[in-house]
Amino acid sequence: MKQITLLALLLWGHIAFSQNPVEREGFLFGAAAGISAFQLNTPYHARPDAGALSFPNFKIGYMLHPNTALVLCLPGSVYTYKGPNRQRDRGFEGIVPGVQFWPTQRWWLLGGAGLSMDAPAFYDIKNESERKFYFGPGALLGTAYELWRKGNKSLDLQARLHYGRQKLPEGIQEGVAISLLLGFNWY
Repeated sequence: MKQITLLALLLWGHIAFSQNPVEREGFLFGAAAGISAFQLNTPYHARPDAGALSFPNFKIGYMLHPNTALVLCLPGSVYTYKGPNRQRDRGFEGIVPGVQFWPTQRWWLLGGAGLSMDAPAFYDIKNESERKFYFGPGALLGTAYELWRKGNKSLDLQARLHYGRQKLPEGIQEGVAISLLLGFNWY
């Protein structure tokens, strides 16, 4: 336990005190991929802690200040849907406007609320009846640490929590995805 505490203090010291000024201005774009663990609850059954790929995860935005941006995030995770006709892949996704804030030069926080979607995976559609999209409210919280930065590009390690609730033909589906992502950003 002492080693973990010491490591956390050293990491925080690095984040807080070893800052080089960063010029972030204008538009930003980010893309990330990784893994997710999530809980989806439907009226008929629950899929606890399903592990999945987390993609696509895009964000576009505009810097209002060198440490604050308005962003539009597109979080997503793929899961296996065990419906009445056949097992297939679907996406637990969203369109979420939000705010991204850098308390330090390399560490950022993200929060927003918007639209959540349950969507077909484009590569797994066999007929027209499988093209259905379902919508509802959603929210996104995230944080990241920039591991590498050069000029107006950065590579970061992100953690995100995505909540969504959609009305499916079977009833209400509610879910939470926790994702660990590697992201690439342009400012």
